[in-house]
Amino acid sequence: MKKILFLNGSPRKKGNTSTLINLLQLKLNTSTFQTDLEFLYNYEIKPCVDCRGCKKGTLECVLKDDMPVIYTKINAADYLVFGTPIYWFGPTAKMKLLIDRFRPYYANKNLKNKKGILLFAAGSGEEDTDLTLEMYRRVFSALEMTFITYLSTKAYDENDVYEDDNAIYGIEKLAELLNNSIN
Repeated sequence: MKKILFLNGSPRKKGNTSTLINLLQLKLNTSTFQTDLEFLYNYEIKPCVDCRGCKKGTLECVLKDDMPVIYTKINAADYLVFGTPIYWFGPTAKMKLLIDRFRPYYANKNLKNKKGILLFAAGSGEEDTDLTLEMYRRVFSALEMTFITYLSTKAYDENDVYEDDNAIYGIEKLAELLNNSIN
């Protein structure tokens, strides 16, 4: 059984990012995938302070917050799905905090060969996702992760994603890709 960890960076638990994640989860083969969903806004994630503690000893972050819980879930996953609304051409602050705290993975290589997928909800549409997409591509490359794909929706108000036929079709194709990748 493969494990998929959904990391939701939206502060709104019923927003469009959550809708994308929920739609994908519902279409995954439950005999093949075990899924876990974490709302980052439920956790205290302190900013990286460049103390470089993660470059010594056990190659783990030394800050005291909720990240050890998230690190454990990340380490156990085969696939990481990063879902975030786009705020000013980038991910939410909480999602960016998470990414900044990936610094230990650069040294300990625990993300090497894990598969990454991106789900973006952008009020102005896909044209506002390019900088975030490039940031993740570079992060995945630096951490030696495998970038699978991304999907974005033009969605601002709650439930707007249901009006985006391309996003709904994209979720179906993504689920099909994942379900067939294991068989």
